[in-house]
Amino acid sequence: MKIHSYIHGIGKKGKKVIQMFNTKQNNMNNVQFKPEGQLKTMDVQYSVKAQLGRPVNPNSKRQQRLATAPGKKTGRPINPTSARQQRLAELDAKRANGTLKRGRPVNPNSARQIALQEAIAKAIANQG
Repeated sequence: MKIHSYIHGIGKKGKKVIQMFNTKQNNMNNVQFKPEGQLKTMDVQYSVKAQLGRPVNPNSKRQQRLATAPGKKTGRPINPTSARQQRLAELDAKRANGTLKRGRPVNPNSARQIALQEAIAKAIANQG
């Protein structure tokens, strides 16, 4: 949808000049806005999920390459011997074993922990 906007009153040596700007404005809140019609003219598949952003051209070389290997990651390959990958492997092993510690360690001799233990013991004594 093209909208022409005019600016009046800009003058040059006493003469009034009318400047015109062509702007594209897609009103997404407007019910009458139908991107399917605009995208059909460009041979682009329309998806409700991906209506915002740049439209995908299914005939591009990149999209055809991605379609030949579904589920395969593209981009930079992973180096399994790097320090980061070794650290991530160790973390995964600790998660699987259940030995991965998370957060700040608890000091059992702190005043707060002692008060909590006494409160728990008192609650158990009151119940039983």
